[in-house]
Amino acid sequence: MSEDDTSTKLRDTDMPPYYFDYYTSLSQKSYKLFETAAGPKSSLADSSSGVEPKIAFDLADRVAKMHDIDIAAPIRDLLETNGKEITALLLSKELALGKYLPSDASLEERLDAAVRVGLAIVTEGVTIAPLQGISDVRIRQNADNTDYLSISIAGPMRSAGGTESAVTMLIADHVRKAVGLSTYKANSFDDETGRFVEELRIYEREASNFQYHVLDEDIVRTISNLPVELDGVDTDPYEVVNHKSMRRIKTDRVRGGALRVLNDGLIGRAKKLLKRVEVYDLDGWEWLKDLKGAVQTGDKQEDAATKRMSEVITGRSVLSMPKKLGGFRLRYGRACNTGFAAVGFHPIIGEILDHTITAGTQIKIDIPGKGATVAFVDSLETPVVRLRDGSVVRIRDIKHGLELKADIEKILHLGDILISFGDFLENNAQLVPSGYVEEFWIEELRHIIKNTTSPIPAQFLLREPDLAESFQLAEDFGVPLHPKFLFYWDQITADEFGLILEPTSAQENTICYEMRCKPVLEKMGVPHTVSDGQAVLKGSEAEIFHRLLFRNTIDTKSGSVLETISRHSGIRIRAKFSTSIGARIGRPEKASPRVMKPPIHTLFPVGHWGGATRNLIKASNNPDFATRISDRTCPKCDFPSLGIRCSKCGSKTLLRYTCPSCHSKLDTRFCQRCKKTARGYVHKKFPLKEMLFDAQKRTGIRAQEPFKGVMEMINQDKISEPLEKGLIRQSRNLTVFKDGTVRFDATNCPLTHFKPAWIGTPVSKLRELGYLTDADGQPLESPEQTVELLMQDVVIPYTAGRYLTEVCRYVDQELEHFYGGQPFYHVKGTDDLVGHLIIGLAPHTSVGIVGRVIGFANTQVCFATPNWHSAKRRDADGDADSIMLLLDTLLNFSRRFLSDKIGGLMDAPLLIQPLVFPHESQSQAHNLEVVRRYPLEFFESTMSEPRAADISSVEMIKSRLDTSEQFHGYHFTHPTSSLVTSQSRSAYSTLNSMLDKLDLQIRNADIINAVDTNEIVSNLISTHLIPDIMGNLRSYARQSFRCTLCRASYRRPPLIRRCNCGHQLIQTITRSSVEKYLKLAKRLVEKYHVSRYQMNRILVLSDEIDLVFGKSRGDQALLTDYA
Repeated sequence: MSEDDTSTKLRDTDMPPYYFDYYTSLSQKSYKLFETAAGPKSSLADSSSGVEPKIAFDLADRVAKMHDIDIAAPIRDLLETNGKEITALLLSKELALGKYLPSDASLEERLDAAVRVGLAIVTEGVTIAPLQGISDVRIRQNADNTDYLSISIAGPMRSAGGTESAVTMLIADHVRKAVGLSTYKANSFDDETGRFVEELRIYEREASNFQYHVLDEDIVRTISNLPVELDGVDTDPYEVVNHKSMRRIKTDRVRGGALRVLNDGLIGRAKKLLKRVEVYDLDGWEWLKDLKGAVQTGDKQEDAATKRMSEVITGRSVLSMPKKLGGFRLRYGRACNTGFAAVGFHPIIGEILDHTITAGTQIKIDIPGKGATVAFVDSLETPVVRLRDGSVVRIRDIKHGLELKADIEKILHLGDILISFGDFLENNAQLVPSGYVEEFWIEELRHIIKNTTSPIPAQFLLREPDLAESFQLAEDFGVPLHPKFLFYWDQITADEFGLILEPTSAQENTICYEMRCKPVLEKMGVPHTVSDGQAVLKGSEAEIFHRLLFRNTIDTKSGSVLETISRHSGIRIRAKFSTSIGARIGRPEKASPRVMKPPIHTLFPVGHWGGATRNLIKASNNPDFATRISDRTCPKCDFPSLGIRCSKCGSKTLLRYTCPSCHSKLDTRFCQRCKKTARGYVHKKFPLKEMLFDAQKRTGIRAQEPFKGVMEMINQDKISEPLEKGLIRQSRNLTVFKDGTVRFDATNCPLTHFKPAWIGTPVSKLRELGYLTDADGQPLESPEQTVELLMQDVVIPYTAGRYLTEVCRYVDQELEHFYGGQPFYHVKGTDDLVGHLIIGLAPHTSVGIVGRVIGFANTQVCFATPNWHSAKRRDADGDADSIMLLLDTLLNFSRRFLSDKIGGLMDAPLLIQPLVFPHESQSQAHNLEVVRRYPLEFFESTMSEPRAADISSVEMIKSRLDTSEQFHGYHFTHPTSSLVTSQSRSAYSTLNSMLDKLDLQIRNADIINAVDTNEIVSNLISTHLIPDIMGNLRSYARQSFRCTLCRASYRRPPLIRRCNCGHQLIQTITRSSVEKYLKLAKRLVEKYHVSRYQMNRILVLSDEIDLVFGKSRGDQALLTDYA
């Protein structure tokens, strides 16, 4: 799509004028950067002659350019009248019949293109699955000589997702029928169903876990009924035992890609697949109804959510247990920084738990999905805590919480967790009855005002009533008591209620109870003090109790506690509690440069010549230095070259090819004599010292020890990059990724609105960027105004800003000193980065999404709109993606650096998407509510616990698609005054030792009332420590051995007990790594109440380790040792 075509598309899309200007600016800047990069690249100083990433504006563009077939226009035409699912089927059929392909394309080639393009459309042309997840598409024969279609799957198919990977088989069946092929007949030659059963179980046991557990009978039924063969390439070094040397299965090793399609796709998502079958109108797939599908129960038949909560990892705290009073109370709603798999907590939680969580920390939850990212919302209900003197206090705000922190003995109630309705809708989860929260009260008040003639003050729709006003509203107009003055009455028993009705004294301003009543008061979340051996209520708490309980004698013989209080007092009391959401820490947040292991400065192979640090300076000092590198030479100077143009004389260099059989030097890749593919590289002596000296002279930069390269290039022709780039990177303290780019990784987090004060960008600068009004349409003048974030604008961590600033300087030096051009960025500080373009890239995709930096936050996350994250095929459930300067990518990325093996193209910006439109985003981004308030109908409907899909009272983005409103007006229900706490990194990231992390984990369990420390320790031992110790012991027995010099690896040490190079071999796994958790486990079983089985299991493992290694020095010997 050309720049003119882009302008036409923008004009044809219904959008506000300021969005037209915004998208036009992004498009023009993107094209300008392409032009800026094209000039230097055309100088041929590099290893490639042009800008390699291609611009792709939409799904059609992405699919066409990914597969190099001119089908963008027909895809767009089909998408206008069909969804992407039907479009995939229609176009794949046309390709199978030969349309859009060369006339001499064979049937296999047509079917190959059809299946790949169909999958690409379904996966929106973003993942690498169509290119490398499908290894091969072939026509094969059954035993009766009928032809059938076979699809071979490779590991990268995982990037497509479970459902989409299974849809590959549906598309293949569709095109099979179109060309008249027969069906695949399983077990025609061998027991292929039995092979899949054995292979899948071996993979589960030895290689990796699947998302679901499936039954053997389902495996047999699926393979027996598939109309297209599911084959695959081997992915792991584990072999089957009983089903070897099969005629149609060419490997005895496990085929991970095919097994994932079978397990997590065809069987695990059979119900979803049935819906696709109905949409596609396919026959022959009725057997899917007979599958039992995914088995998500554990050994004791607990549901998947409970099992997820029990999988405790050392050092990662459990914050709340499911359905337990005192845990995080569910609150429906969305703040500007939540939704899209991000959930809200009051920031004081992070502070009083010593920063166990911070913005961007991943947590595992029991509903509505599996994981989420932490965000902070300070308008939520705060925790109730018990202090060391016995008094119970509700924390008012962060300042108050910090004042109390040192005296907190127990967190009785953690407060709220804010979860958006959109997250329930995305997971089609069952809704839980809402507790009686402030917004529920407001909607009831609004309803009463609307349906009564009495003059109810409407001011309380805008501000909270005080206690006296709340009582007056309840008495005069029947409005339930305001949630601010509710306690957990609904969670106490009749007997406990009886205790509450027996104070030692009850006056309007002071109520006293015996200490036996204190646990009930704590359970209810009632603030009180302890004085003279009594629990004392004062102030508003005493007034509430007195008004509700002690004006008259209460009859407790009938009805619930809530009904009794309401009947007696004449004031409607609603249930404050809804449910407690289970939450435990998953991954810590991340914001750090993307580095290779070990970090390197330049993509140049030094082999063993550079020593352990792969130091080019050390390697260059050896006159015999030789390496395996591309055979590119200047014909005039007869000097090796790393660029297309000779750096000495400026002549164009030649790449020679060598036949692996006859060793002839060729000008083309194919040897006509041997009929074999020639190599573009050779192992030869290389003038590294001279070349390094010249590079230092050209750049004016002296290489510093160690100047790090790689052991060997992984690409097909062993092409490396010019040394000048590495020198400039080293001078800027930057490292390079395998594709030539410089990257920074940050956790994803959604953001729809911001305040200029949050992101450190002056209002004047924001106005230059197009932010002329706030979210309410008022002129933007103050840093405290709330502004709606534009679709592709991002707020990055300050650490990322500083790093990318250095990347800007690196690119400018590169343009000036290597390419001989003019600098582009001219940045003086981090603030100058504002307004420049970056790209975001998820590891499982191949399309970089353009974004614009508008500010920075003291966090470890990249804030952006859900639509921007969705364009990367991501949500905000704790994953981190990379961000890169767009110009760095255009100048320095090269597909030539990437491995030619399966999976080599993953995490590479093959395509660049300059514009993101909401209607082209994934469906998850459309499941985002855009309302200022939930209607009363919603709160009332939760009481019957319907599925989220059955609710239609909340406006979602998907209802606005293809209208101008899809771009703006993303309202939210809960405000917040800040995005961060006082620490940007969580304790798990900052604490040094695992022991310190465990101590914090146990300390958190002890202080949180909703968590049982003994249960946590027991789960920790069962799900982490024991499996880890056993796994390490097993790995020790299977370990390889490594050379200390050339780093060669051996599965078994040679008989000479030395490497072939003559140097010593060392173990890759040591005793310390095997037993690193053993002492920790022993300490836990001795200190906490765990089962006798767990205690004995740890002791047995300890004995097994001693049998393998012998007793450690200092271990006490036993009498039996001498028997």
